[in-house]
Amino acid sequence: MPERIYNVLFLCTGNSARSVLAESILRKDGRKHFRSFSAGSQPKGTVNPFAIKVLQSLDYPIDGLRSKSWQEFANPDAPVMDFVFTVCDNAAGETCPVWPGQPMTAHWGVEDPAELEGSDIEKEAAFVAAFRYLRNRITAFTSLPRRLAAEALGTALLVATVVGSGIMAETLTKDVALALLGNTLPTGAILVVLITILGPISGAHFNPAVSLIFAIKRDLAPREALAYVAAQIAGGIAGTIMAHAMFALPLLDASLKARTGGAQWLAEGVAAFGLIATILGGIRFERAAVPWLVGLYITAAYWFTSSTSFANPAVAIARSLTNTFSGIRPVDLPGFIAAELCGALIALKLMGWLLRAAGEGAPIAKEARL
Repeated sequence: MPERIYNVLFLCTGNSARSVLAESILRKDGRKHFRSFSAGSQPKGTVNPFAIKVLQSLDYPIDGLRSKSWQEFANPDAPVMDFVFTVCDNAAGETCPVWPGQPMTAHWGVEDPAELEGSDIEKEAAFVAAFRYLRNRITAFTSLPRRLAAEALGTALLVATVVGSGIMAETLTKDVALALLGNTLPTGAILVVLITILGPISGAHFNPAVSLIFAIKRDLAPREALAYVAAQIAGGIAGTIMAHAMFALPLLDASLKARTGGAQWLAEGVAAFGLIATILGGIRFERAAVPWLVGLYITAAYWFTSSTSFANPAVAIARSLTNTFSGIRPVDLPGFIAAELCGALIALKLMGWLLRAAGEGAPIAKEARL
């Protein structure tokens, strides 16, 4: 039985640069499983010559590329779309036509290379950068199993570090503060490593709260977000088993450590709020620094929150299966998870307003970023 071919539509405002690049990339890289199209809400009528030049130089197809209205794909005889991606902020905020078949939608925010003012060399470099970003996103989109494996692996190694370092710390010292420090530093360090090496593959969420936020932002399709969460939870449990096996403990052992009450729930809400705010702010202003920002934030939050900053439902579930230093009673999980999700949603709301306001105002001075 032949495999199904999925139709994918990339939307932008002018359909002359980013959406055209995406159409060409998927046409070549996903030709066995996908059929790609592009369109615009206010098509410019011509494809940007730098888009054509970059695609030709990188050996991607340019035949048939044209700037056209999205209304072409809303007609009764148009191909039925399985996926619709907006690749610029204007198209993401506009009202799209009703697409037959109710396709899955997501938003990939890409800076417009056509807006760059400069020399031809600088403009071409901007188009190359947009091409590389879109190719990375499309590679990830076309290889969901690889992304899920990265999420499961990353969460497993994160939990193994949290649980394992807690066991080691508890073994080596009876000083609770020193044990907490021994648990904190490896956790912050492994986050930097994992986000750096797995981020280009899956986005390095390792956290259902993070996946929820990106699903709400339409950077992750709902079904993919559910798959991410399942992979994260399974990976977290595997991480607990791995840590127990390394220390010759029962592979699963329900925790007896009580972590409940208003103060603890507030602490988890604050921890998750700060984590999401750090991620969104980092992506907006200094994307390359996100691994360090997250690692440093969690390192700090271990010490300023009474809950020691779980900030992660998948990690919380995994830690309920270890009766060691880092554990939490299974009965206490609902309060923690609810607080984490609430904190994440509040952060999304506040940071959405702050970052939108920052985008509307004057450029941030270099000194103000220090």
